[in-house]
Amino acid sequence: MKATFPRIVAAAFVMCAGAALAGRPLATDDASVPDPGSCQIEAWVERPRDGHALVLAPACGIAAGWELGADYTRERSPGVSAQAIGLAAKWVPARGTFASPLGTLRTGLKVRTAQANGFGNGWQASEHSVLAIASLEATPAVAIHFNLGAKLDPVVHASGTLLNAALAWSATERTLLFAEVQVNDRAPLFGAATRTAGARWWLVKEVLGVDLTASRQAGSGGTRWSFGLGWYGL
Repeated sequence: MKATFPRIVAAAFVMCAGAALAGRPLATDDASVPDPGSCQIEAWVERPRDGHALVLAPACGIAAGWELGADYTRERSPGVSAQAIGLAAKWVPARGTFASPLGTLRTGLKVRTAQANGFGNGWQASEHSVLAIASLEATPAVAIHFNLGAKLDPVVHASGTLLNAALAWSATERTLLFAEVQVNDRAPLFGAATRTAGARWWLVKEVLGVDLTASRQAGSGGTRWSFGLGWYGL
């Protein structure tokens, strides 16, 4: 048990961190990918009540409708120093876009795998996940995003179902406001429901943006703040 417990904690850290690797400022994935040959870099600092985490997440469009992304996370808090790396592929096919009475609906699929290094156990597989993604453009200024999928923790050989939902509103030409919720059916393993709200300000429209978010996990009693930067069209 002594050898297993740190692995579970390290894996749980990566599960929580991995949820934030969807595309700033949202933790919920949207059904969009960079153009082929175009890349982006997103980076942010998270400040939980008793520590901090640094995340770097580049991604590139590798073909029409395809995105390949990576991420690196380093978290420090009292008694914890952990790192994680991940690799993800997202597919948003042209035939997955539909006109509906509520607006334009785009759909896609994302798979991700990750490894963690914490508590002196070396690098170990910590996550395998798959998400179905849907984005509804209700108006030019309002979008709704949904994710439904499954996540496997290979350390403890347990899986769970994930559901994420977000509402994003372009309040002005340079300002995006949003609120979202992330839930799963294995809260003891993957964490309780998390609610997040935040905003992005475009310094250069659709090219360079900064954002601020605040999230709270049910039962945690604390707010996790993050400040991020996104650079697109590289």
